[in-house]
Amino acid sequence: MLAVDSYEDKVVHKLLRILVADDSSTVRDVVRRGINGLRDKAYFELEIVSDGEKALNVLRDSRVDLAFIDINMPGLSGPELVAAMRETQSDQCLTIAMSTGLDGTSETVFRENHAYHFMQKPFGSADISDIFETFLVLTQKYSILIVDDSATMRRLARRVVEKSRFSFEVFEAGGVDEAIRTMIDVRPQIVLTDFHMPGNDGLQLAGAIRSVSDDIAIYMMSTNETSYLERSAAFIGVDGFLKKPFAPEDIDAVMHKYLKLDAPKFGKTRKMFSFLAR
Repeated sequence: MLAVDSYEDKVVHKLLRILVADDSSTVRDVVRRGINGLRDKAYFELEIVSDGEKALNVLRDSRVDLAFIDINMPGLSGPELVAAMRETQSDQCLTIAMSTGLDGTSETVFRENHAYHFMQKPFGSADISDIFETFLVLTQKYSILIVDDSATMRRLARRVVEKSRFSFEVFEAGGVDEAIRTMIDVRPQIVLTDFHMPGNDGLQLAGAIRSVSDDIAIYMMSTNETSYLERSAAFIGVDGFLKKPFAPEDIDAVMHKYLKLDAPKFGKTRKMFSFLAR
């Protein structure tokens, strides 16, 4: 089960489409009750079907945002359905697999097709509510400031950030002085800064940020070995390091740490500092 440490009680002003596909009426009812318990949090339409073929038709006909998919269904199995989903307009759907167990073959298919999490049966409606609340946290927009003296590296970092599961408003700065000015203007929630920059470096920026705020998350990027300075960075208040090149899954892992969300079954997990892995 995914647990949300804290969640603001705000409505997502977007119509969400949710699909539940399971041949068990009991499971369908548990999922329905868990989702309907959060009608005060979001606007959504709920589509409930009993087999894989009907589920695929829903995924083709409308853009589904969140899907609860049973692994063993008549028609199309869960793994077959999630593989076929990539060719529909619901290709970005956040997928939750459900079953009494997960074999290696099914897990591989779900991972390869970017499913999010696995829920082991039996579960309760409260577990479904937790998953839905996690999904709502993922759909919020977060502000991030990318700091790097290389315009090319800023552009590459932006592309990776924008391919994350999370939604971002992205700002850029070419150095420490510009970063500080930008922070005064936009007050980002997250700062992703290069360590090696001409003049003031990333550690000096981190120190300046921590002198005025403990709330802004700070992550450092570097192409070089960083273990020699990570303890100093952690002491200053840096939240973690990303070694270039990094992937959207690394940004997902960072955001799960930042938002205090449990790591999903099919997501990447990573240590924020290399010395923690030893």
